Amino acid sequence: MKEIYLGLDLCRKNVQISYFREDKQEPESIYQLNNTETYQLPNVMFYAEEEKKWYVGNSVSSIRFQTRGFMIEDVMGGIESSSHIVVEGKDYTYDELLLILLKTHIEEFLGRSEEYQLCGLTVTLEIYHDKVYQVLGRLAEELNLPKDSFYVMSHENAFFQYVMNQDEKLRSNSVAMFEYGTEGMEYYRIDKKHQGKTEIYYLSHQSLKEELSYAMLFEDVEILDQRFAEIARNKMRETYISTVYLTGPGFNDKWIEESTKVLCDGRRVFMGQNIYTKGACYHAKSGAYEMDKDCILCTEESIPFDIGISIGETEGRNQFYPIALGGREWYNMRGKVTLFLDDTNRIHLVYRDKISKEIQKEVIEIHGLPKRPPKTTKLSLEIELFDETMGAIVIRDVGFGKIYPTTNKIYRKEFSIGNEHCDS
Repeated sequence: MKEIYLGLDLCRKNVQISYFREDKQEPESIYQLNNTETYQLPNVMFYAEEEKKWYVGNSVSSIRFQTRGFMIEDVMGGIESSSHIVVEGKDYTYDELLLILLKTHIEEFLGRSEEYQLCGLTVTLEIYHDKVYQVLGRLAEELNLPKDSFYVMSHENAFFQYVMNQDEKLRSNSVAMFEYGTEGMEYYRIDKKHQGKTEIYYLSHQSLKEELSYAMLFEDVEILDQRFAEIARNKMRETYISTVYLTGPGFNDKWIEESTKVLCDGRRVFMGQNIYTKGACYHAKSGAYEMDKDCILCTEESIPFDIGISIGETEGRNQFYPIALGGREWYNMRGKVTLFLDDTNRIHLVYRDKISKEIQKEVIEIHGLPKRPPKTTKLSLEIELFDETMGAIVIRDVGFGKIYPTTNKIYRKEFSIGNEHCDS
């Protein structure tokens, strides 16, 4: 069996898929049928009545005119809707349709060879949405992927993973990226700082939608080129930049002339439409770049500290036991541990900053539990985050077998999150 690792970029209008075979050094992307210049597979579906089969992406354009069926467009756009779509007497919600869409894409690719075995999948999202996140969790289950072989990440993180897997010379200084999509232009920059032996990467983001809209692409492209050249010139003056990446459907060779001269002045410049999906693919194959390295990534969505508890004493010092590890997107900051209490009703919650190494402690008192001997009060502690600013720890009395049954008591303590250390 050949091990296959997939990186999937899920946006509202389309999906891109890259794959990493064990015998290759670089990921490859799946392109549209009869068009090797684009990797964007549209988020459309068609149910063929006679075959009783779903078609997705590029295959829809031809099959829809050959047989009777049901056409469904903008699957991602309807994910927030509570409405149902009836296909041959069966009700489908949009999250159920999205699951079918993604699973069909992946199974069709894996079906090209009986030797393929899916060993890892990383999905990168343009915008986080809770329902989409839940669908992706169900997708991993249906593909029989273990938890450590599946991950969901932001576009910023996927960009970072891509950059860090390129030639090291390309990131000798800061690295920048302009994304020109249908909503306008966005600007990203990765800066590196050293703190002792630790490398800290700050990934900043700035919207340029007001300066450069997508509509300008269909107006006077000379003005567009001049305006982008001026923006690029100002951005390149802010700091030393080694490499610039251009991505998004708005970028093409037809209008970039003056701006190319500005960008290429002492820098390497690359244009590509599959940066995010390839970054996700690198992650699926090799794990996070910063894993097992003295390296920290700070983005707008990442949490810069670990959350855990202080337990026992080792050589007179309390030991930190992590529940949820930081340095990742807030929606990936989840964890659960089990704790046996001694003769106390207190839990020492600890926030450990990954950059400054500073520690903040908070004491939580558990009231209402029956009196039990030491080590017979068993609690489960679970961390969950709601967004970039708020989270909670949920504590449940598990009991101690039949001797000391659970009281079913649940305690909840909310906490606020500060990202001040991730500001460059």
